[in-house]
Amino acid sequence: MQLFKDLVPGARRVAVLGNPVTLPANRSLVKFLADHEKPSSMELRLYEARVAAEFDVAFDAMARDRMDGVLVLGDATFYAERVSLGEWCRKGRLPSIWGHKSYLLDGGGLASYQSDFSEIFRRGPILVDKILRGIKPGDIPFERASKLDLVVNLKAARAMGITVPQALLLSADEVIQ
Repeated sequence: MQLFKDLVPGARRVAVLGNPVTLPANRSLVKFLADHEKPSSMELRLYEARVAAEFDVAFDAMARDRMDGVLVLGDATFYAERVSLGEWCRKGRLPSIWGHKSYLLDGGGLASYQSDFSEIFRRGPILVDKILRGIKPGDIPFERASKLDLVVNLKAARAMGITVPQALLLSADEVIQ
């Protein structure tokens, strides 16, 4: 949410778009974020879409509720429909933060801040090797991503009239021109 505040300082109402089928924890995540954001008076509201045919209902509701931007949670359906989802964001003039840079390249989102998937995938064979060598999966310590990638899409920012702070550009891992 800090990324949203940095990119769109005037945003007070932010939609969170999630798929209730593949990410049932959406409601508790949004409640956690909303509770965390109360002191800053930023309002978060969850909108759900299971399939692309439900995007119109979600985005019509966002427009009716006068949302200032949208945080798109990572999801296989959203990834498959990232181009059309990006069109909905542009049509609604909603600056969008997405789960991975591939959404920005094809969907035209404003920014992403996500685990480095290639690093996560490189760890997979190491864990499989441990299991094949006889270590019980339950004995292998839980690992989480240690590297996050910040990607900013300047092309999308310019199209929406958003000036990206220089400090954010300098801290970005990648800037899409």
